[in-house]
Amino acid sequence: MTSIGRGTGDREVVVPLLVHAQNGADRQVDALLDTGFNGYLALLAHMIESLELHRLGREQVTLASGETHLVGKYEATLGFGGAIHSVEVIEAGEPLIGMSLRWE
Repeated sequence: MTSIGRGTGDREVVVPLLVHAQNGADRQVDALLDTGFNGYLALLAHMIESLELHRLGREQVTLASGETHLVGKYEATLGFGGAIHSVEVIEAGEPLIGMSLRWE
C-alpha cells in the first residue's frame, strides 16, 4: 500500500500537496483527508487569492451537519502522488483533500 500522508495525534491524515499558482508562487499545502468530501480540494479563501486561481463560478455544497452553503469554485493544478492533476477547488474553512483526488 502506498502512503499518501501522515497521521496526527488526533487520528487524522494530513496530505502534503504542491499547488501551482497562476503567478508562479507555488505553495505547499497540508490538507486533511476528508472521507466525507467527494470533491477534489478545498482551500481557505486567502490561499485561493494568493495563488490567483482561475474562478469557475459558485457551487452549492452540503456540509456533514446538513447545512448548505454557496461557495466559490476555482481551478488549480497540483502535485500529488508523483503526478500533476488539474482539479476543482472550493472555498472552505480549512484545507481538505477529498476522495475524488484520492481515487483519480
